[in-house]
Amino acid sequence: MTLQIDGVDMIGAIEIAAWVGSIVAMLIVGLVVYLMVRPPRRARERPMREPEPQDVEEMMRLLDRIEQRLEVLERAVETEPAGDRTLEKAGESREARRLK
Repeated sequence: MTLQIDGVDMIGAIEIAAWVGSIVAMLIVGLVVYLMVRPPRRARERPMREPEPQDVEEMMRLLDRIEQRLEVLERAVETEPAGDRTLEKAGESREARRLK
């Protein structure tokens, strides 16, 4: 009994094996990614703690300071001449971009 395998049949079998292997590999990678990013089953809900009075005071001071800066900025934009919009275009220049 002799077994004859044609080269074309061999290439066809290799292509099918490559397709099946690719699909299986993608499924395994998808499973690994899912297992890495899923939330834990027994996620404990931590009770929200009351903020300390010092933290509340500091946050209120920060909010007041932010509001003051916003008012100053709004006044600066309002008083700027109509033809000169340098404050609005300040972030668009090449020098203003962050370089890594």
